[in-house]
Amino acid sequence: DKCSEYMQVMCDLNVLAFQTDLTRVSTYIGSTPNGVSYPELGFHDEHHSVTHHNNEATKLDKVAKINAFNVAQFAYMVKKMHSLREGDGTLLDNCIMMWGSGLEDGNKHARANLPFVIAGKGGGTLKTGRFLPNVQGNQGDLLGTLLTCAGIPLDRPIGIATKQLTEMI
Repeated sequence: DKCSEYMQVMCDLNVLAFQTDLTRVSTYIGSTPNGVSYPELGFHDEHHSVTHHNNEATKLDKVAKINAFNVAQFAYMVKKMHSLREGDGTLLDNCIMMWGSGLEDGNKHARANLPFVIAGKGGGTLKTGRFLPNVQGNQGDLLGTLLTCAGIPLDRPIGIATKQLTEMI
């Protein structure tokens, strides 16, 4: 469990940075596809190689285990933030946390249906407890919308963004 211990220490450091107001922005990449393996999951295959699965059941199973592992690390950080009181709520209430992937399917390099989990209320700018399966937009639209929710006004879309995702607000 060396990888999970390392990842949890990194999560703890990120939470501490938010809690002490050392930062309000953090990018935590818990798993990079190239070169990372997960012996604690029972195999030594690199993440990238199993995402090119060609629909082979054993590789798909490994990808699912890696994804579940990474979501568990995100959940660890979010739960820790939810347990910490800040003002009238929790640290999580005052943050926006995002877990996701830049690919829908690594085998095809498809980007049409990207998986994202958003946690936190952004100080009350985001409604929580919802599943939004039919939001139409791109990754830039999501990031631009989250910037707006974080109090960074945008006079126009940035990057590949084309609009605000009003369904999220």
